[in-house]
Amino acid sequence: MNSTWESVARDPHPSAYLDPLVARQKREAHLQLVRRWLRGLNPQSVLKTDLFEEAFGEDRVLLDLAPNARHTVGIDIAATTVIAARRHCSAAGFSFLVSDVRALALRTDSFELVFSNSTLDHFETRAELLAALRELVRVVRPSGLLIITLDNPWNPLYPLLRWATRLRQAPYVLGYTASRQQLNGWLNDLGMEVVENGWLIHNPRLLSTGLFLGLRKIMGRAADGPIRTLLRLFEFLGRLPAAPFTACFSAVCARKPAR
Repeated sequence: MNSTWESVARDPHPSAYLDPLVARQKREAHLQLVRRWLRGLNPQSVLKTDLFEEAFGEDRVLLDLAPNARHTVGIDIAATTVIAARRHCSAAGFSFLVSDVRALALRTDSFELVFSNSTLDHFETRAELLAALRELVRVVRPSGLLIITLDNPWNPLYPLLRWATRLRQAPYVLGYTASRQQLNGWLNDLGMEVVENGWLIHNPRLLSTGLFLGLRKIMGRAADGPIRTLLRLFEFLGRLPAAPFTACFSAVCARKPAR
């Protein structure tokens, strides 16, 4: 798996498939979710898994996850990605580490906030996903929070997207994912208390990506207006009863009980 992500990182434009406006939408959606679930908490130690955004995209969130934290750590399995992310996030208090999330090179009970956005859904098997989940739970401090997002298997476009990634129509391959109920159950089994669930990003992935790329090719910067309009329309889907089926990602916030 490491060689796969190194290959992705060495692509000259690994995030070229994601329109800049969509990247900013994704960034704001994730940051709003974290701020809402923190409810005014001020974590001093933070871990983020997966540095693809920080290395290559405009959807990077690491610097703003917890601006007042004393120590924030970002990890990725690909050394090339870690090096690129460090160039974009060189502020004091930030550390970067090459580490496999299935076997974290980090102490138990280390972080008040662990944020893992669409990291665990790139493994081929359920066993690998569960191994990574156990590791994330392990490094959360008692009373700390774990926030996870996964590809939403209820979205009817998800199987098509997964198939397309396996034909190398995306810079990465989608792997095994879990439903909200499965993830909540696994977290409970690992001793975590599920606090809240949510749905994220209602763009019809694959279809919207192709549409946005087409608009950019035809209109260039003039495509900003139409793309913004479409993004607002897609955001409206999140307010409808069908949100569990239009969401690209499911999200969960879980707390480790105090000892």
